Amino acid sequence: MEASNIKPFNNCLALDGYHCQTNSLAKIFHYNHHPLSEDMLLGLGSGMGFIYWHQKGMSPFIGGRGNLKNFFQDLGLRTGVNVEVKSTSSERKAERALLENLSKKEPAMVYGDMGFLPWFELPEEYHFGGHTFVICGYDGKNTVLASDMDQKAGGLKKGFYHPITLEQLRKARSSPYKPYPPKNTFLEFDFSDYHAPTEEDIYSAVNQTVDSMLNPPISNLGVKGIRRSAKEIVKWPDKFEDKELRMNLFTVYIFIEIGGTGGGGFRYMYSRFLEEAAEITSNRALEKAAVIIFESGKHFTELGLMFKDAENATNIHERISKAEKQFIKIAEIEED
Repeated sequence: MEASNIKPFNNCLALDGYHCQTNSLAKIFHYNHHPLSEDMLLGLGSGMGFIYWHQKGMSPFIGGRGNLKNFFQDLGLRTGVNVEVKSTSSERKAERALLENLSKKEPAMVYGDMGFLPWFELPEEYHFGGHTFVICGYDGKNTVLASDMDQKAGGLKKGFYHPITLEQLRKARSSPYKPYPPKNTFLEFDFSDYHAPTEEDIYSAVNQTVDSMLNPPISNLGVKGIRRSAKEIVKWPDKFEDKELRMNLFTVYIFIEIGGTGGGGFRYMYSRFLEEAAEITSNRALEKAAVIIFESGKHFTELGLMFKDAENATNIHERISKAEKQFIKIAEIEED
């Protein structure tokens, strides 16, 4: 990645990591002298879940994140950190708030469209505005220093610093591209009431995740959503032309293994959270749960890898049939 003569703020690291949101949070927590692992941050925010989504005219989406709406607030409640998510339609207002932070040598966590970030080599038509990263340095003129991760890798991704001009940053932060326009969103943190996660915080987070997986409001989510995926994926050959079918199957691999999930659809990360939680609570049941969720992650990985070469695979229908069985197996494991 490009070298820069802009120095990062003290204690603002380019951490290796797994998922853009938890990695950005880990940097902010570390900067404020309260380091927590990405796994703990994901778990405390009840960030593991499941969704199957297929909107008319769009490609199907299969994802392992949960609690997207209240993730930051729930994490804040369980750490005593006040987290405010702010958006504005004004590029100038967003930039002013950012520069105010940077003038105090405080890093800022922001959303931006990956398609407009200069450190990613992505196809011209690719846009994803749900990506977060941290701004952690400023030359006092027209360029800031960002801290992000290499998105090509699965599993642990390499952290790096990269300069970006204010003009490039404005474009990335105000991108209009759907379905996730970033809307100049940024996060503000107040660590004055921080506390280390307690047993009560752990159990509250675990119970929330269990409830969302077993009692989802709609059948696209949770364990029901995993079973729904089994039923839906076998219909894809009738719904899509061959080329589109293969691209949709390839994106299943991307969503499960590559796209900032830490591998296995966030299950490996959540399994490590449960291991940490077992240490804090001295509860052996959480250790057992960690093993089971890791096992589910392995099944998710197998499922994703089936479609890594979907573009040229000759036995695609056979693989779809195997995927159906794999989804059913995962649903059984996670229900238990």
